Amino acid sequence: MLKIQQRGGDWVFVTPIGNLFLTPEIGREVRVERVLFVHRDKLPRIRKRLGLPMTIGQMRESPPGSLFSEFFTSADTFAVVRQRGKLREIEPICYRMVGDAISILALSQLGYARRRYANRIALFGEHIAGKTQRAFLNTRDAFSSFGGRLTSSPGPFALTGHWRNFHRQAFFLGLLKIINGDTKVSRSWRNDLKRAAIFAGRSINSNDVANSFLWNMIALELLLTQQGDKYSAALPTRIEAFLGWVGFWSSGSYEDRIWEIYQKRSALVHDGNLEDISKKDLLFTDDLLFNLLVNIVRFPKLFQSKGDVIDFAEKVEAEHRLGLKSKVRPKKLVYFSHRYTKEDLDEI
Repeated sequence: MLKIQQRGGDWVFVTPIGNLFLTPEIGREVRVERVLFVHRDKLPRIRKRLGLPMTIGQMRESPPGSLFSEFFTSADTFAVVRQRGKLREIEPICYRMVGDAISILALSQLGYARRRYANRIALFGEHIAGKTQRAFLNTRDAFSSFGGRLTSSPGPFALTGHWRNFHRQAFFLGLLKIINGDTKVSRSWRNDLKRAAIFAGRSINSNDVANSFLWNMIALELLLTQQGDKYSAALPTRIEAFLGWVGFWSSGSYEDRIWEIYQKRSALVHDGNLEDISKKDLLFTDDLLFNLLVNIVRFPKLFQSKGDVIDFAEKVEAEHRLGLKSKVRPKKLVYFSHRYTKEDLDEI
């Protein structure tokens, strides 16, 4: 085993993925940068493209009793990465790439699925059951209560034609083109968008309200702020540039709410204060992130860099100070409003 771990060369890293199903409507595969997610039924048909030296059937049959006999049927979806180097050195690199790609793909549930029903995509064996269980036992008599609650959708996250059509109007397909290098923006902005997508995807993929809230806040800061900014002042101003035209920006006290969530973010980071962060705060950051991503991705030629985003926000703010009707904002900015039920606002 030690000799194998030290062996160099060109490798194809393959690992099963839990809670993800790729339908024929999207071609049974989706690429996130260098990671290809592919349905197990398609693996045999594209094994030459992937660089696999033998057919899937040959690997399953040789040698008899090989672990490969069950490996390629262990999940509906597999992640595939090609990487060069010594096996012991590239293994953590490949796992990190797949983990980041999982987070980015999980982000496509933002706005598409209600958070309480979002699927937890993960490496197979790490994916989380969709329901918790609990019991209340009365200390004075034999009365008891049994129950539980959903922590995620009971089925896998399916990339369907409906999912694809939703994101033609929303953000994910456009964001994926930027991350994959198909839509050209500055390298630093591409990296910021990718990192923001990873953090926001981790948020969607988590059941923990405080962690999810913090990851959303980090994603917002990656999209809108730069070193030297006073974040508590910069965030409301820059979000307003994209969303302030919406009628309920003022009636909903958005500026005050953004300032409030930033204070909660600071209290969490600096004082470990978890108690003040509510599901309502988390869903508010979901809405901000979703609509920001929709509008940023919609205009890749206008927003080629973070500098372009900040310059845009400063011009809109200058128009406000002069009392001018905005000519800077594109006419095709959009806002998706989400309505939440009492069940949505319950803790995850």
